[in-house]
Amino acid sequence: MLEWDDLRIFQEAVRSGDYSSAARKLGMNRTTIGRRMARLERAVGNEIWQLTEAGYRPTALGRALLRIATRTEQALGQLDGMLPPPNVIRVAGTAGLADWALTRLKATVPPRLESVPALDGVAALQSRLADLAIVIVRDLPAGLDGRRVGPFEQGRYVGPADNRTALGWSHALMLANPQGWARLNAVDDAPLEVSSYAVLKEAVAADLGSGWLWQVMGDADPRLKRIEARAGGAATADLWVLHRAEPPPSPALLALRDALVDSLQALSSLIPSASMAAR
Repeated sequence: MLEWDDLRIFQEAVRSGDYSSAARKLGMNRTTIGRRMARLERAVGNEIWQLTEAGYRPTALGRALLRIATRTEQALGQLDGMLPPPNVIRVAGTAGLADWALTRLKATVPPRLESVPALDGVAALQSRLADLAIVIVRDLPAGLDGRRVGPFEQGRYVGPADNRTALGWSHALMLANPQGWARLNAVDDAPLEVSSYAVLKEAVAADLGSGWLWQVMGDADPRLKRIEARAGGAATADLWVLHRAEPPPSPALLALRDALVDSLQALSSLIPSASMAAR
């Protein structure tokens, strides 16, 4: 059976020219895109790529699928425009950031914002499981728009007992987020693997080990001590609040996005800069 998400990824691969470029735009890795293309070929029962003098190009079947993808994309956009604004705006967050942020900011953000679970906020938006997403990215993914909150700066933290055993991300989270910011917590044989920053923070506070946390979270918790800071290199990334670019978002959605960005920026301003030495 054809999956719209596989068609959408195929469409982006053709638009971008290669899997690597499409992976960067979609916030995925090249291997995942290759697996999705293989699954799409199994679903249609034939090849969708052919090797030409100019490189790999869609076959006749692939071009037909692209026409279907374009019509589907347009129809979904029209449907979005016809639907009334929801009473609740769903907010996803990479590595569980939405739940932590909305709980922390409940006094300053509108009550219409409701967190939804997600490993990758970009994928939640692209799959239409969320209306807004708090995401960690280096480049703005294709088809999405939004506002930058600021740099996503991480530090390594320990709890009161100074247990420096490294805790790590779960396999599922690393598959969804193979980027440099996540690899700080990519640990082989970690004694505990988690899938959200909030759970990682509590595990560190309980002296189960150490972990790399968003400094806005870690520095605000008096139980934690930052022992190492890293700003730059492969782990460099920014925090954004994103939404789908098409159809154009409603003024109400943009107002909620701006309220969330302003609240996150105000929270970040209370935390010392990541460039300062670890405590």
